[in-house]
Amino acid sequence: MLPVPQLHSELLAAVHAMARRPLHELLDQQGILQTVARDLALEAIRREARFCPEDSGQLLAQVCAGLPCAPPQSADGDWIASLPVNLQDTVRQRWDHLRLQKALEDRYGERVEAHFLERREDLEHVVFRLMRLPHQGLAEELYLRLVDDDASFGDLAARHSLGEESLTRGIVGPIEVAQLQPSLRAVLRSLTVGEIHPPVLLDQSILLVRLEHRRPTSLNESLRHRLLQELLQPDLQVAIDGALKELRRSLDPAVPPATAALALARG
Repeated sequence: MLPVPQLHSELLAAVHAMARRPLHELLDQQGILQTVARDLALEAIRREARFCPEDSGQLLAQVCAGLPCAPPQSADGDWIASLPVNLQDTVRQRWDHLRLQKALEDRYGERVEAHFLERREDLEHVVFRLMRLPHQGLAEELYLRLVDDDASFGDLAARHSLGEESLTRGIVGPIEVAQLQPSLRAVLRSLTVGEIHPPVLLDQSILLVRLEHRRPTSLNESLRHRLLQELLQPDLQVAIDGALKELRRSLDPAVPPATAALALARG
């Protein structure tokens, strides 16, 4: 362990070095500006949310549900400030969530079904058996025993698998296909239930895979919210990157002020 005086000296030198740098560069380097830009962009999107007057009462009751307070009569103005202080953070989080969901539905709602059809295969859940084996010869021997001799996959996995699957008799899942490595996804997509794939190389291991169960996904409310978030992310990142680029340009001493102002005006 470093002596305290030496650590203090090095820490002090690091602080002085940081103090000589512009604040925005430090914030940018630490990812703080990225976080601030994201928060501001999400709030700008939330401000787009428009609720029908007849829905306001139900929404306010929803954000106050289970809390020891009566929902306000109107969502006009800073109505959250009228609530008890210890409840304001909870209510604000709920209200922000509802506003964001409404804004995303208005922006991307018409694209959700098409996006779901593109993603449906990756969103389904599967259960499969897996063996990780050290070399091709053993994998081919066990594959023939499974196919021709109807050997127990679970017994062979418990005896031979190199991975954690030896503890589960080869069982993996249920797991969403999107969480698996692309090559393993491709293997599973090629199988029908009960079918065993011939030995395949993945991550320097030889795998034997048998599909046990496939559960297709459906477009329920929870998944719809998730897909709306997915549709948002590319646009959100473009906005964040663009805002940070303009900020760096406007704060760069090498850029004349007029040029920076024109750049911001174009943005």
